[in-house]
Amino acid sequence: MDKFRVEVISQTPNPQQVIYAALHQDYTENFVFDERDSWPCEAECGEIIVKRLLAGDRGHYGPLEHPQIIFNCGYFPHSVMQQARTHRVGVSFDVQCLAADTIITFVDCDGSASKTNLSKTIEELYDLWTNGEKAIRSRSIRGRNGEPPGEYRRDSKQRIRKMRLRVLNEQTGLFEVGHIKDVMCSGIQPVYKVTLEDGKTLECTTNHRLFTANGWQTMKDAVGLTTASDGNVVSIAKNSYVMCNGLSVTDDLYTDKSWLEECHEYIHQNNLELEFAKAYSPILEPQNWQVKPKQKGRKLRSHPVKVKSVEYVGEQMTYDLEVDGEWHNFVANGLVVHNSLRYTGNQFLDAATGKKDIEDIFYLRPVDYYTDREGKKYYYSPEQRQQDLEWCLEAAKRYKIDFDGGMSEEHARGKLPFDYRQHFVVSFNLRSFLHFADLRNKKNAQLEIQKLCEMMWPHFENWAPDIAKWYTTTRLGKARLAP
Repeated sequence: MDKFRVEVISQTPNPQQVIYAALHQDYTENFVFDERDSWPCEAECGEIIVKRLLAGDRGHYGPLEHPQIIFNCGYFPHSVMQQARTHRVGVSFDVQCLAADTIITFVDCDGSASKTNLSKTIEELYDLWTNGEKAIRSRSIRGRNGEPPGEYRRDSKQRIRKMRLRVLNEQTGLFEVGHIKDVMCSGIQPVYKVTLEDGKTLECTTNHRLFTANGWQTMKDAVGLTTASDGNVVSIAKNSYVMCNGLSVTDDLYTDKSWLEECHEYIHQNNLELEFAKAYSPILEPQNWQVKPKQKGRKLRSHPVKVKSVEYVGEQMTYDLEVDGEWHNFVANGLVVHNSLRYTGNQFLDAATGKKDIEDIFYLRPVDYYTDREGKKYYYSPEQRQQDLEWCLEAAKRYKIDFDGGMSEEHARGKLPFDYRQHFVVSFNLRSFLHFADLRNKKNAQLEIQKLCEMMWPHFENWAPDIAKWYTTTRLGKARLAP
């Protein structure tokens, strides 16, 4: 656990004043923004919040949801990241994110997105995923699960999981159907606007991966992006072609003039003539083969479009999807982009070849006495730990053999020990952080996630000291599960 690390990426300034403003607005007819010069200082606001909002467990915790804090957590086992993301917090494990108004393409049962307006922004998806259907209904009597009368938002996760998401079969270049596994808020991050020559645009972080004519690349690497300290673009050094959707498959894939011109230009500009020749292998002398009739226009294929420009558009709230199924991608604003599932293959290759220490890649608990869930004690011995380290190393070597043999990264990675080390970014509003601490900063929680909470806590104390002091005194370790 000595390698674990937690740092703060960003946080709302003066969070206790922000909460005070929200709390005060509930009880005054005045416009509190106009009174900001007379607000109490940060420390006095903290005292007021504890006295008027938190003491006595009044249950009105809405004002606590306004301030946000974003942590960068490093070298934790994968299981800790998986536990963190089960709660209502934004998690991204490679900080690749999209802006709120990014349009995600869904299709009908025929694979068409144009017949009906099925597309949604990623922000709309997150709201539906987290809060349920916006079409609320009123109850005049108590619900069957004991809910009091009132208005409710219906859970819509199952419906979203069943929606047909347009994904790209990366082998055939044709679009197929996938399904959403998770929708995440990744917090406020620097965002850049990528503009293509055909007018398509995408606002994303520099680390969001795009499917280019050269395969998967981060936006930064794809265009050779150089930025200044303030985030503004200094230069883009590479010609990059991003794969997009929108072209119908015909009987002959190579009769589309615009597609041929784009590929022809790209091949010659990048001196790829030899590579193209080696990759081209026509079918010779087919025997008794007949083309199966296909309805034209029912399938779409990807096609490359050149990046025209990249510009910095500032810090924005960002989101991402995780896609279930074989192909971990989706269509955002017409561009093929990667989902949040991180492929950490390079570190396994480095471990297999001795470039990195195996303990920098995989996490194993220290030698010590431990207790299982039933309270039974056991000893994790030096000999057993050494055997487990050797097993991890053999798994990394096997990964390299599979990868070198052409196996996809996600397939090879699925056979590795679960607790490889993971860096991730996690965002909380102040209320959700206290709820997370209720759930995970307690004695019967997983040891490693307890450590995560312990390492987050000093940052929280420095950020909201009066609220942290109240929580330590009244709730820490008691698993109250609220606010």
